Amino acid sequence: MTLFLALPPLLGYINGVPLTPNPNTVSDFFGGLQGIFLFLIAVAATMNTVSGEFETGSITPLLTKPVSKNTVFVGKMVASVLTLLGIYAFLTVYVIVSALVIEGPQNNLQLAPLGLVGLTIATMVWASIVILIGTVSKSSLVAALASFGIYIGLTIAGAILGAVYGQTAILFYAPGSGATGSTGSCGVEGVATTFPTGTDNLGYLLMQLALIPNTVLNYCGVRLRGGGMQGAELFTSSTSTIADAALRALGVSAAYIAVLLVVSWYAFRRSQIIESG
Repeated sequence: MTLFLALPPLLGYINGVPLTPNPNTVSDFFGGLQGIFLFLIAVAATMNTVSGEFETGSITPLLTKPVSKNTVFVGKMVASVLTLLGIYAFLTVYVIVSALVIEGPQNNLQLAPLGLVGLTIATMVWASIVILIGTVSKSSLVAALASFGIYIGLTIAGAILGAVYGQTAILFYAPGSGATGSTGSCGVEGVATTFPTGTDNLGYLLMQLALIPNTVLNYCGVRLRGGGMQGAELFTSSTSTIADAALRALGVSAAYIAVLLVVSWYAFRRSQIIESG
């Protein structure tokens, strides 16, 4: 994070390039913090949430305490959310203060809380997958490795479906970076902004929802002609507004979190019954 903020002006100073303030550094932070970083944060924060109890044997005395199984599970989930919220709150404050010092006044700082909440929800999607695998397998190692396999598989499949086949509709409802939207026309040169519209980029999408909700995004695919990649042609596979993209990503995130945690809760209850028996 320090390199993200300090390296560009440092390189500019070394090369004799005048420092140009960037008023969008904080917004760029929320737009760039996604993908493998969110996944690794989710794994580090939640891989031991339930499975660690079984591995250390602390699940047995935990079950003897005068609290319900539901209370134990809810307490662990709340702790996971607060942990992620604390991590991103620290990073957000760090980036805002550093950007103000290095880059000068920043645009849209009032929207930083939206980005913070979006980052937390986006990471909880991956965290829910890790928690489910850990609860079922009772192994932190299995939870980390299996979830990493899922992440790699979804990333590769998403790149192929989105870029090569233009199947953006599938990517709209899969966790991860999702389909990449562009404010420009596909295959037409010009100034345009492109960014992922999947669950991983929910923080940035919520900020854009508050700023430019009616801006149209084009989702581009690649059509291969007879000449291979030399005959590749960009085409518009679908379009939506930023409002649609942001609300869809929020809804998909909430659905994944709810379903995965409900299944985890059921598996946790069953595991407790087996252990106590």
